[in-house]
Amino acid sequence: MPLGAAPEEAALAERLQFTVGTGPCASAESCRHPVFAVEEEMLRRWPVFAGLLHRETPYRAVVALPLELGLSGSAAIDLYFRRSADVAALDVFEAMAVGELVGSALSDAALWSTWRAERGPDWLHGPTPQERTAAWAAVDRIAAELGVGPDTAVALLRARAYVLGVPADQVAADVRSGRLPVSDLQVPTET
Repeated sequence: MPLGAAPEEAALAERLQFTVGTGPCASAESCRHPVFAVEEEMLRRWPVFAGLLHRETPYRAVVALPLELGLSGSAAIDLYFRRSADVAALDVFEAMAVGELVGSALSDAALWSTWRAERGPDWLHGPTPQERTAAWAAVDRIAAELGVGPDTAVALLRARAYVLGVPADQVAADVRSGRLPVSDLQVPTET
């Protein structure tokens, strides 16, 4: 769940990573280690994401740092670079320390803030997390209306986004508003 990004190009880079369903952030979150991805590494490991990132943003490298969220689970923070060479100048220990502080603050907010259980903490109600929550609601709708599992539903959403050349969040918004009928995403059946 993205909590925010700045500048707008970084928000777009995050949406592109969600659209393709893989990239440095997902890798850092799953392996629990920092991921340093300069342009050549991204092209090798995540070619679709690398191509979109190169075409749509000024970024040429990503450093993804895992965040420990205690009882809340795990996450990662992405740092985007305009030049691959700038990654070498990053003080990894300082970046990890900042990541630990962010993870600790989010964990504390989830555990100790006063919020109603049905609403969750306030930081989940900003525009960026709400956009992604809406995307997952669209996935649920696609799954229910087409009678497919959530993995298939998210794959259909991402495929449409890729074909249209737009972020998956935009396709999800079109599904939720009714501009894109769910039946248009249906998996073709063999005849």
